[in-house]
This record gives sequence, C-alpha cells and structure tokens, in this order.
Amino acid sequence: MLYLVEQGATLSREGERLFVRKGGETLLSVPAFQVEGVWVFGNVQLTTPAISLLLAHGVETCFFTMEGRLKGRLAPIVSRNVPLRLRQFERYQDEGFRRRLAAPIVAGKLENARRLIMRYARTYPGPKWERWTIALEQRIGLARGLPDLRTLRGIEGSGSAIYFEAFREMVRGELSFEGRSRRPPRDPVNALLSLGYALLTGELIGKIAASGLDPYLGFYHEVRHGRPALALDLAEEFRHAYIDRFVLSLVNRRSFGPEDFEQREEDRAVLLRPDALRRYLAAYEAFMGRPVGGGPQTARGRLDEQVRRLARAIWSGGEYEPFSMEI
Repeated sequence: MLYLVEQGATLSREGERLFVRKGGETLLSVPAFQVEGVWVFGNVQLTTPAISLLLAHGVETCFFTMEGRLKGRLAPIVSRNVPLRLRQFERYQDEGFRRRLAAPIVAGKLENARRLIMRYARTYPGPKWERWTIALEQRIGLARGLPDLRTLRGIEGSGSAIYFEAFREMVRGELSFEGRSRRPPRDPVNALLSLGYALLTGELIGKIAASGLDPYLGFYHEVRHGRPALALDLAEEFRHAYIDRFVLSLVNRRSFGPEDFEQREEDRAVLLRPDALRRYLAAYEAFMGRPVGGGPQTARGRLDEQVRRLARAIWSGGEYEPFSMEI
C-alpha cells in the first residue's frame, strides 16, 4: 500500500514506474506492479499519466482528508459480476434475510469486544472485567435471537456503551480517553480510533466492489446517499478486533504522546501531526500485513476471506458466519 502524506507532493509516471516528487526532489520511486493501493491524504497531486498507469494495473486510489475522513475513490472498472449484484438487491428486499445477516454481524462485533476485554484481563487481572464481559454476553444472546433491525441497533448501541466503559480502563499512559467521540474526535485516542476506522472502511469498500457486490447497499446500516453501508456492515466485525486492538498497542506502548497531536481551531478536532501520521500509517500497514490466528494468513487476508463469506451468504441465502478474533 502506498500512502501519500507529504503535502504539496506530486505522484507522476515514467514508463512503468511511479515517482513521488516535491520541489524537484524525488521522494520515492516504485514499480507500479508492486503497488496494491494508493491512499492520498490532503494536498497531494496525481498526474493524468500516473492515474492511467494505476487504472491499467487495477490499483484503487482513495482520497482522505488530513484527519482521515474518506472523501472518495478512483477505482478501475468494477467486477462484471452482475448476477451477484442483482442477487444483492433481491436479498435487500427480503426483511427476513436482512435480519439473518445483520444479527450475526452485531453478535460478532460484540463477541469480539468481549474477547478483547478478556485478552486484556489476562495481562491485568481483576474483578472489574467480569461485569463488562457478562453484560456483553447478555447482549450477544439477544442479538443472536434475530430481533428486528430497530431492536438490533438498540442492542448494539447499549453493548458499545458497555464496551467503551471497559476500553477506557484499558487505556494507559499519557493519552486520556473519556469516551467515544467522533465527527470530530475530541481527544488523541479518539483521533487514532477514527483514523483507523476510516482506513478499515476504505479497504473494505475496494474489496467489496472487487467481489462484485455494491458497497453502498447494506443490510444492517440504513442506505443513505454516499454512505458505504455494506462496507460499514462488515467493518463492525473488525472495529474492536483490529482497530481498537491496534490503537491500544500504540497508546499503551507510548508510541504516541500529546506532542504528536494538534487541535484544529474551527471545530476543535484533534488530529495527528504530519510526522505522527506517517508513523501511524507505517504501524497500520505492519499490523495489517502480519499473520493472525496462528497461521500464515494476514490480517488483511482475513478481510478478503470475510468478503467472500459475505458474498456466498448473499448468493445462496444461507447462514452468515461472522469474523471471530482469537482470544
């Protein structure tokens, strides 16, 4: 994955290579075939020949604001799997199927939240963790009962509130966390979480589109203009299992301190400074590229596997198995 963060830089092409330059200086040169994706943050330019080369190699480009909000995508021609997309639209009209797909997503999300607390409790044992894990177990059971979508969203909301109480206790070190805040993030830990969720969603949009599914037609999240509802559906299973776990490791190992953040005047959003953003993206790439679950498959590979599971469930109308992190 190629992350472009240097403000004022330009991505250009010479033959089959991509060059990142600024002020006459070459910052990076890489063969196009080695690039899996290009993620652009802020004021970075792409020349038309560079865009053509990326599209010719099937490389997706995502554009983010400096705080990590996904603005849009430049993508190659999507999968021609029209029958799968037609089946997706057909399943969307089936309220029963929506419930059968959404319920495992929410149950899987809350189960991964419970497992993350249990992992942490192994290192820092104490009686307080049991209260949160029991409360999450109750909500997982309710979600598996296939309630209607409105009730399911209430279960998820209460479960997330319980989880973030525990998460606050898991955050140690210099960076404080009083609770989940977003749009905009109000403290450094929330800034790290929001950026990670945006990166995760950006990856899932591309993987879902490549599979032939429409990333904007979801089964749990309501469909709204410009909202990648299906990508958000799938992201729920990985938020706590991947991003929260990743952020906890950064915060508790003191990889970032208060000096790595700044507050924007107009809306008081807390953002990573440019040098800290580069370090965060390098750490994220290393996390997503490492093997998980005791086997050779990487964290990013598990995203691909889950997209395939989702596509099979939509095509067949059968059961959907959510992602489960290892304890």
